[in-house]
Amino acid sequence: MKLAIARVTSIALALLLAAGGALAAGTTSAELTSANAQRAETSFGDLAADALVNASGTTIAFVPAVSFKSGTVPAGPVTVENVSELLTKPSETWAVVSLSGAELREALERSVSRAPQPNAGFLQVSGIAMTYDPEQPRNSRIVNLTISGADVDPNETYAVTMPLSLAKGGSGYFTVFGEGDIVRSGNDEMAQAIADFVEQKGTVGYTGQGRVTPANGG
Repeated sequence: MKLAIARVTSIALALLLAAGGALAAGTTSAELTSANAQRAETSFGDLAADALVNASGTTIAFVPAVSFKSGTVPAGPVTVENVSELLTKPSETWAVVSLSGAELREALERSVSRAPQPNAGFLQVSGIAMTYDPEQPRNSRIVNLTISGADVDPNETYAVTMPLSLAKGGSGYFTVFGEGDIVRSGNDEMAQAIADFVEQKGTVGYTGQGRVTPANGG
């Protein structure tokens, strides 16, 4: 029994030291990166969006590229500290916005409107799979859009979790939604929500989820 306790303690200490003195929430089996978040889906962006879904209980989340700093979390321990290094506002909270299917598509069209050029409003997403053609005119780029495998209904209402600044219409999205569309807010800070999600999972692994895909490879 004493040997078992000692082994658990040594493992915990190893994780703590590997994380640079910060207690690890969990681990990632593959590198997490936010690099290129202004023009493409990223592994850290997927994680952040999934964490917001987990924190809020919705099925959809948006996180704009402006929320991220370019960087990586290597395979191994995930901590609040190394997560925070990849966020511009680690302490920002989230809100849930009510959008029609038509507004959802409009927001996502805005997200890819400058592709393949960088766009601070490019959205990292959860709960959504979409294919877009950057060669098509603006507002006509999305060629396929589904939620949980079903086509988006323009008349359906969808609850979408996002950082509070985006929910208020930041990054130019005030043309689609704003503070008046917020239906509820959370107290979870972004960095903590991500760390909590990893802790619940134990180990995460993001190696290309195919959520936002350019047609023919872009």
